[in-house]
Order: sequence, then structure tokens, then C-alpha cells
Amino acid sequence: MSISIRMLAAALLVGMSLAFVSGAEPPKMKFNEVREVAPGVFFRYASISATDPTVPFGGCNNIWIVFQDFVVVIDANFPREARLVLKEIRKTTDKPVRYVLDTHHHGDHAYGNAIWAEAGATIVGQVNCFRLLRTVGPEQFRNAGAGATGRKDVAESYLKTPSLVFDDKLVIDDGNQRVEFLHFGHCHTRGDAVAYLPKHKILCTGDACVNGAFNFMGHSNSASWIQCLDRMAQLDIDLICPGHGPVTGKDLLQTQKRYFVDLRQQVQKGIDAGKDLDAITASINMPWYKEWTGKDAKENVDNIKHVYDELTGKIDHSVLGLKMVLPEGDSYCRTTPGWAPPRTIVTPNLSPRRLAELRTIAPRIHFIPARTTAEAVRLARQADAVLGFFDRRMLKLSQLRWIQLAASHPTADPAKSPITLTQVRFAQAQGWRQSMAWEQEWLVWKENVRRFSRGDRLLGVVR
Repeated sequence: MSISIRMLAAALLVGMSLAFVSGAEPPKMKFNEVREVAPGVFFRYASISATDPTVPFGGCNNIWIVFQDFVVVIDANFPREARLVLKEIRKTTDKPVRYVLDTHHHGDHAYGNAIWAEAGATIVGQVNCFRLLRTVGPEQFRNAGAGATGRKDVAESYLKTPSLVFDDKLVIDDGNQRVEFLHFGHCHTRGDAVAYLPKHKILCTGDACVNGAFNFMGHSNSASWIQCLDRMAQLDIDLICPGHGPVTGKDLLQTQKRYFVDLRQQVQKGIDAGKDLDAITASINMPWYKEWTGKDAKENVDNIKHVYDELTGKIDHSVLGLKMVLPEGDSYCRTTPGWAPPRTIVTPNLSPRRLAELRTIAPRIHFIPARTTAEAVRLARQADAVLGFFDRRMLKLSQLRWIQLAASHPTADPAKSPITLTQVRFAQAQGWRQSMAWEQEWLVWKENVRRFSRGDRLLGVVR
């Protein structure tokens, strides 16, 4: 869906001195300073530091665009900061704030919504941002204001969700100023939106692109994020106004992308070498990252774990608000008495591409496709493991060591058996529909084949 709001006016904004023009160096700014970076476009630089704990966290950067009759604000910030930004806006214009975009659902970008709404603004958000604020938002909002360490401004406010929601694009244009709210896909969160000002060649990225060691990846899809940054880079841009960190040029998109590309490559290399998470974390080496951010990339342990979990199939990106439950458990592995390297695994009738993936992961294993459960039972008599099929008769096969149940299978027969059973299970977020995604389940199957071939503990053990 694309909504276009066009305001018919053409008067020029006057009397505003510019701190940035196309081709010039981005302005150097102090925390909480406001600078006009293009005609009628203002940037407030919020305080944040990844290396200096004495710097008080001032929420996110804010941008506002002065139209002929109203103001559009990028990011709601926290309630306290929202009030401060409102005061700064009043120093630049007496026009009312009509629209405020939540670039995503996190507190430092959306918990000030109520302040702006009370000032008369309409809160705008991408549809997944809206859904996340409706589902996981209430509990997260309460937690942000709870206890001695909670934010008082959040505790004294309330959660306001967007009332103007869009899918891929929303345009506000009055003939003089134009801003395009764009959704490129799953980046920092499922509901990320950026604000593009084509006349000024400015991109306001929220946390889809930050300038410094400010990436929180806990709700991200790193593979999709890379693709989204590539699509952003196709826009005609001179200046990036990030969600955190100073304004800078378009090159920031490539710098941000490099972090995710390098991190995924180095984590995958460790996985392929059979390293555990601690060893992979210790091996992360990105000297360029420290030059950019002042921080060693291996210190971002949560980001490394997130990518590790993505690449080993522990995270479900396909369904909003859901996550897979995949605990490691006691299973047939090299510490089991009598363990021997497996030789044969029965699989469903997979596509040639899928079968090739398994053979690449475990080249010493012979994979035998079965078309039916009855055929899988017959083939399992000479196999070490079975993927995707289950029949009670399999539990009596003495040489069989592992069965990977499909997520759609009901809980397997509880009869006693030395055979390890594993399954992908999903935990449902409050207020949101549960579903299963085969692509994510396939990642788990591949990871368990890799582990089984090496004699490692399996994921998703149900017995």
C-alpha cells in the first residue's frame, strides 16, 4: 500500500541559514545541538557513547522537516526527550507538528508517542512496527519504566501506537518539501522505516544504519539487513542522518553493511571449523571496525551470538513475534559409549539443491531419499538417522540413533527407546498468530545433520 498526502502550497522557506550544502563536509556537532542541515530540515544530535559510560544516554537523534503549514518529525524518542525536542522545534518554527514517524518499535524511538499525540500529532509507523507495539510493546513498555533503574518518564507516560500505518511507502509532499517514508524489509527490526528527502538528498535511517558501535541485533535479520542497505544505497543521497551517532555522508551505508558481511563470514567460518560460540567470539577480528567505532568488534558478544544463532538455525525470522525453542539436550554424540561416525541418513524426497546442501555439510554420509513413511521405515533398518519421518516401528530398530521429527508432527510416541528424537517447536508471542516456516525448520535440520556427523549434541531434543 502506498499513501500519498500532497499539500498544495509552494511558498519558499526563507530566513534560515544553512550548515550543510551538497558536496560539503557534514557538520561537526556537540551532543544535544540542533543544526539546520538543509532548508527547513533540522537535526538534533542526541548523546550516546559506546565507549564512555559517563555520557548520559539521550535517546535517539531527531530530525524535523518544516513544511508550509506544519512540521514532520522523525522518531518520537523517549517521553523526556520528546518534550525537549518539542521545545527545540518551537525555536525554529511556530507551525504545529502534524506527523511523527516511528522508525521502529524500540523505546528510544517510540515511547515518546504519547507526548507528540497530546501535542496534536498523528503517529505514523510501518505495519510491523504497529503490530510489534501492539503485541510485545505493552510488556516492554512496563519493563522500561519499572523498578529503581526504570525510566521515570516512561513510568509516568503511556504507550501510544501509530494511528497512520503503511506497508512499503508513504509520501508527504506540499510542493515545497517532500518526505518519503520507506520500508525496505527486515533490518534492525521487522518494522523498520526510513525517511528519504529526495530534494535535499538526505536519508534519515533510524537504527537501520547507525554511525558507531550502536548496533543492537537482537531483533534483526542480518542477511536481510545487508540486502536492505544495498537498496538504500541506490537512492540519490548526499547526507545520512542516522538514528545514533553523528551525521555523515552516503559511505556510511557501505561501512554499516561491511560490519554485517564480515561478522557473518567470520562466524560461519568458525561454525564450519567446528568451533563453539566462545571460540568463535574470541576469533572475531575486525581492525577496521575499531578504527570506525573505537570499540573491538569481539566485545559485541550479543551480536556475535545472534549471528551464530541465525546461522545455526535457532532464530525464526519468518513470523512476527515468534521464536523457535531449540534447547540442546542429551543426545547420541561422541561421548555416548560405543559412538561411531554415522554413515547413512534417510531423508524425504528433497530437491537436488537441498540434497546437495546436506552432502556439503556432511560429505562422509550417504543420504537416501524416501517417498513414503513405509519406505522410510524399510530404509531405516540400515540407517543411522531419519529426517522428517516417524513411525512407531522405527523405535525398535537397534542400530537407529536419531530421528528428526518435522515441526508438523504431533509429539512422538513416548515409548522407551535409546533413539534421540529432535523437533523444531515454536513459542508464541502474546497476541500474535503462531505459524511454522519451512525455511527456518530446514536451517535446523542442516545444523543437526552437521552436529550428528561430528558427534556433537543435537538441538531441539524432545527425548
